[in-house]
Amino acid sequence: MYICGQCGKEVLFPSDYVCCFCRKAFCSEHRPAENHRCPHVSYVIELEKRKKLGIPKSRESVYPILAFCIILTLLSAIAACTSYQSGYKIELRDPTYQEALLFIESDQTDKHQYGKEEYTCVNFATDFRNNALKAGYRCGYVLVYFPATGHLTKLIDRPNSITNWSHALNCFNTTDYGLIFIEPQEDEIVELTCGQPYWARTKYSPPAYNDTVIEFRISW
Repeated sequence: MYICGQCGKEVLFPSDYVCCFCRKAFCSEHRPAENHRCPHVSYVIELEKRKKLGIPKSRESVYPILAFCIILTLLSAIAACTSYQSGYKIELRDPTYQEALLFIESDQTDKHQYGKEEYTCVNFATDFRNNALKAGYRCGYVLVYFPATGHLTKLIDRPNSITNWSHALNCFNTTDYGLIFIEPQEDEIVELTCGQPYWARTKYSPPAYNDTVIEFRISW
């Protein structure tokens, strides 16, 4: 998994979003050199000026850059296929159930304070997954979809449809107990069943919104 070097957003297809000049991965919005303060942005601006003025570029300057970009794209694609990123182990594996429990206990993501703008469920799930990858474990990023109710119905064209996404959490596909879901905010193993509330009524009061699970999707 790659993270945008400018905004921190997850980049699912790094081979398509690598800057040809500074060799870093960015989201589609920040990929252009001028959008992520690329140290080579002055060179990019000069190329654009030459292009607008119709000044031809010599083969000596164009071909090396083109070759460099092609090689970089190929290397990025290979790296994405092997789940490699600096700081991560090349070979990721599914943990046993006991290994998953030990990792959940040792992980410090739950120590963060939730904030609507500063640190949300997306941040919790992203940081938990990154930490698992660094530990050598394959970890899923889960998006849970809830019904659109109340004020949310005014934000979409089809009030009976689901929202874009409502909650983020994580999962492991353990080698002995199969798929387990983890709420990274609480370090708890949770049940995720379509048609049932997400927040367990035996532990939590009903939220202000309808938390019935409509659908969930896992990104490995």
